[in-house]
Amino acid sequence: MSPSRRPSLRAHLKPHHKLWLDWDGAFLMGPRYLHFLDAVDRAGTIRAAGREVGWSYRTCLNRIREMERVLGAKVLATTRGGSTRGGARLTPQARRLVKLFARWRREAMRLGDVAFRKIVRR
Repeated sequence: MSPSRRPSLRAHLKPHHKLWLDWDGAFLMGPRYLHFLDAVDRAGTIRAAGREVGWSYRTCLNRIREMERVLGAKVLATTRGGSTRGGARLTPQARRLVKLFARWRREAMRLGDVAFRKIVRR
């Protein structure tokens, strides 16, 4: 194929980033966990947050338990009581992790995209 007929890389390639956080070498959270925790913060319940990310209630509980096991600290503060009185909210430590991960993810993606555009121009 002649150089003039070669497809433009910029028109066809798009970088994707797969980022997650480890805690002392163990998986702690990735983008779906971030989305889930953010949904808990907004919706106030585990069940509603699970629906938003496409996880069953059991999956949500398992993911929360695993995060708490890895961290050695609570991720959610919950109250029982069904649909009218129950609820969940992020603990201060979980809120800090969510903010940190979200900021880092945005910045890493931005820098990755800048680097990719710079390299593709060559």
